[in-house]
Amino acid sequence: LPDLVDSRGGFDKIHTLEVADWIKQIIDHNPQLKLDQLILIIAAYAHDWGYSGLFKKGQVMTEEIIKTAKPLHMELGAEKTEKLLGDEFFSFLTDKQKERCIHLVAVHDKKYEIKDTDEIILMEADMLSTLDVDTDKSVIDAQSNKALMDSILNIRLPKFVTQFSKDKAKKLIERRIN
Repeated sequence: LPDLVDSRGGFDKIHTLEVADWIKQIIDHNPQLKLDQLILIIAAYAHDWGYSGLFKKGQVMTEEIIKTAKPLHMELGAEKTEKLLGDEFFSFLTDKQKERCIHLVAVHDKKYEIKDTDEIILMEADMLSTLDVDTDKSVIDAQSNKALMDSILNIRLPKFVTQFSKDKAKKLIERRIN
């Protein structure tokens, strides 16, 4: 996680750890989905790696800045993930698992395109962390927060497939509003 320490004002390290934790909880509460935990946890840790180095230290995140960086961060993250998974350390994964991991990182923020269960589960975990206001995260302006919340409520939340995530999101949204 060293690349994420300063990324987006320290948000990415905190966020990444939360997303990995949410993934584990979602999987634990939904064994019927028969998800590949290895793939999802690796993808959770790698999903925002592409943001590393894209922003200035202390930069306030606006909707426009984030919108511009989203496609690039997925591309860079997928490239970094592919390189990482090429290491002998990851020889316990099949080529198919590695490809799926890279794919998840490459598409995780394509909110209109994701449709497979594992893609949606990664999005659910990503959004649960994004909604959580109890941890110190990057600063976004009010207009960008409104746009983020509109996207979560109107596009992402309706795609959620697990009741666990729907229930947690409802509570986190209430706390965020308060």
